Amino acid sequence: MIGELKHYQGREQAYVKHFLLSEYLESWAHKVASTWEEVAYVDGFSGPWQHTGEAFEDTSFGIALRALSQAKASWKGHGKSVKMSAFLVEKDPGAYANLQAAKALFPDVQMKTYPGSFIDQAPSILRDIPPRAFAFVFIDPKGWGIDMKRIAPLLRRPHSEVVFNFMFDFINRAASIESSGVAASLDKLILDRAWRARLEARPGHIAEKDHRKTVLVDAFSRTLAQLGGYTHVAETTVLRPLKDRPLYSLVYGTRNSKGIEVFRSSQIKALCQQDRIRGFTKLSATAAASDQMEIFGSLSEMAPDPSIAFLAEEECRAKRLLLTLVPTSPASVRWPDLWPRILERNVVTKTQVKQIANELRSDGTLIVLDWGFKQRTLGDHNRVQRS
Repeated sequence: MIGELKHYQGREQAYVKHFLLSEYLESWAHKVASTWEEVAYVDGFSGPWQHTGEAFEDTSFGIALRALSQAKASWKGHGKSVKMSAFLVEKDPGAYANLQAAKALFPDVQMKTYPGSFIDQAPSILRDIPPRAFAFVFIDPKGWGIDMKRIAPLLRRPHSEVVFNFMFDFINRAASIESSGVAASLDKLILDRAWRARLEARPGHIAEKDHRKTVLVDAFSRTLAQLGGYTHVAETTVLRPLKDRPLYSLVYGTRNSKGIEVFRSSQIKALCQQDRIRGFTKLSATAAASDQMEIFGSLSEMAPDPSIAFLAEEECRAKRLLLTLVPTSPASVRWPDLWPRILERNVVTKTQVKQIANELRSDGTLIVLDWGFKQRTLGDHNRVQRS
């Protein structure tokens, strides 16, 4: 469980990031432990940084270790023993010293810490992760000087998935700096060199800020997918607390369709939380300047949530994409091959895609093959085609 909002004053964007991480890892740890006897968590830039919670509940590793401990206890209650491991890296000596205190707080997790650079320690971590464990890797650098090729072996590890904090605001500014050193660093982070040409080729109908974000995030997503061999890659944007501007993008990679399903559900919850936190933060800042907190407090209940319109548009896009991906009769596509491709590109849940498909089936647009007599919704055995 994530720490209280009071622990995140002045760094509300970290609350949104940690909320998503908490929502995902609580579900992930429990589901993975249902079929795996060993589960591992890797944090490449652990900190702790600016934490105020006594039990590290406002840190990424604290959230992860709590999720692992809860999953272990839950399955122990069902008679199943699951080994939980954590591998935490921190470069700063002071933060690394504080990291040691976490070992006593989470006795059910076998923890190993590494002082120094994550890039340098990645080979050791790869060797130390139990061969039979399913692993989650969280990479949350303070900057963007990451040599992706050096951590590629860790990303390629079988039975693993990753969330990488792509520091968009910093990288976007760096992309416009004419410096050979900066360019070389970006080339180590983003292996798809064509992104510079795409930045210059902006279509006239697309806003520059939207175009730059799409180009940079897509290029990095392809890098992550290529190096890690991930079947599904998705992204969620974390905005600045007081400005309608992206701060960073959390890019997720997995080889399991169940993973993309859980990630999108967690992302939608995080977007709603982001609306709430940013609305409150903006109103608080305005109220503090005008000394009318009571008035602005009542206004906060009337403020619209930006994510509502965004998610509605995403559902419309998902419907259009579904119709594009489904071939006309007599060709067909398997349902388990269809819905993950839609979730990769749109912020919707599997349940929403099912509802869309069911509605299209009802109006005759789609034909669902192998439909059972008492069947109510699509299943893994079904194939879909357009009439």
